[in-house]
Amino acid sequence: MNTIDPAALRLAAIVESSDDAIISHALDGTVETWNHAAVRIFGYTADDIVGRSVYMIVPADLRRGEQHLVEQLRRGEALTHLETQGLHKNGATLPISLSISPVLTPEGETVGIARIVRDLSARQRAERDMLRLAAIVDWSEDAIISKDLNGIVQTWNPAATRMFGYTADEMIGRSITTIIPPNRLSEEDTVLSLIRSGRSVEHFDTIRQRKDGSFVDVSLSVSPIKTAAGAIIGASKIARDITIQRQLAKDAEDANRVKDEFLATLSHELRTPLNAVLGYTRMLRTGNLGADRQERAIDVIERNASLLHQLVSDVLDVSGIVTGKMRVEGAPCDLSTIVRAACDSVLPAFEAKGVPIGVMLPPEPVIVHCDKDRMQQVFWNLLANAVKFTPRGGRVTVGVATDDGMAQTSVSDTGVGITPDALPHVFQRFWQGDSVNSRQTGGLGLGLALARHFVELHGGTISARSAGAGTGATFTVSLPLQV
Repeated sequence: MNTIDPAALRLAAIVESSDDAIISHALDGTVETWNHAAVRIFGYTADDIVGRSVYMIVPADLRRGEQHLVEQLRRGEALTHLETQGLHKNGATLPISLSISPVLTPEGETVGIARIVRDLSARQRAERDMLRLAAIVDWSEDAIISKDLNGIVQTWNPAATRMFGYTADEMIGRSITTIIPPNRLSEEDTVLSLIRSGRSVEHFDTIRQRKDGSFVDVSLSVSPIKTAAGAIIGASKIARDITIQRQLAKDAEDANRVKDEFLATLSHELRTPLNAVLGYTRMLRTGNLGADRQERAIDVIERNASLLHQLVSDVLDVSGIVTGKMRVEGAPCDLSTIVRAACDSVLPAFEAKGVPIGVMLPPEPVIVHCDKDRMQQVFWNLLANAVKFTPRGGRVTVGVATDDGMAQTSVSDTGVGITPDALPHVFQRFWQGDSVNSRQTGGLGLGLALARHFVELHGGTISARSAGAGTGATFTVSLPLQV
């Protein structure tokens, strides 16, 4: 009775369980054995190919080279890890790694050939995927960083260099805490603790520190890096610079706040003169006023109606500016005449408050190309501001002069002045300084903003200066002289 060699059984089991195709064939190419992996890689079953030519799995253009390899094998030479192409049953070629060895008799005679074939398709796909991923990481606008579980940086893409100022050579091998401000180091402990437990951190907004010491607002997403077996070995971090987004959010909040403050101010500023107009109108209608009080009532109605008209005009002007519909119609004008007209229009307000106004105009005309009505509105606003913020007993001075091709008009007062922190904001729409009680002085905070816009439409500039609270202020308008 024949017995089967246990070693042969083990060898057969190893061949069948191998992930590589293991094939043997005669020197003329006739296939003799064909394992399970060969079926998977080439698509032929053992019944399909045993007894047929091994060149069925070799592309036609490579068969001559294969025959040359056989000659080498006849001389007893082995060929290992030769990367070439194989031919699938469906006609598709596939990348393979090929090792070929001679099958020898105990006497050393070559009687056949053994092939071990490894399918490289998965490896090549992985390499392509890695190259594609590397390109994505390199071209990303976000900083993409990997680190081990101790926080030591392993990879550092170009965006991380742009964002934080450190090169890859400077950061790889260093702790990620290099870019974490001292008062936020506890964040790294928390993040690593979550990563070790297999959890991710999504869109965590924080602050990081650049190489030059400056700070950058970032949104972080951190995920565990796992091996194929699922072991966590590190973390990948994506950092997005959100400085612009935060600034936009702050700007939106500021705009909403300004809008709310403006609406509250507008409501107050409209209600006060409207109440006066309605109150005196009703008193006149019911005949409750004597003849001596009727004239005063009409004066109050006219003054408050004029105030309402000015408020509405300012709002409409701002609307025209915002929508881009504001235009100026220029013509040669004598600036001194415009300034004099503006002074005359506000003179009653100065006299009523007991604030004298001094006007110094040159004897010769100062010709500028401008829209007379708009420029008069500019100077009216400046003068109205001056009398508003100058207490009784103070003084306002207006002067016109020329210098280096420019006409300069200054309006100076001895009023409440402007604090240094407020000075940069005086020409902003709806802005009113904290140095005065806006409820007492009134207004919407539009006059100076309109003045600046009208002056700039004429190619000029307007500026403000003040030594501080209680020292008065000077506003200067510069316009090009007409050539």
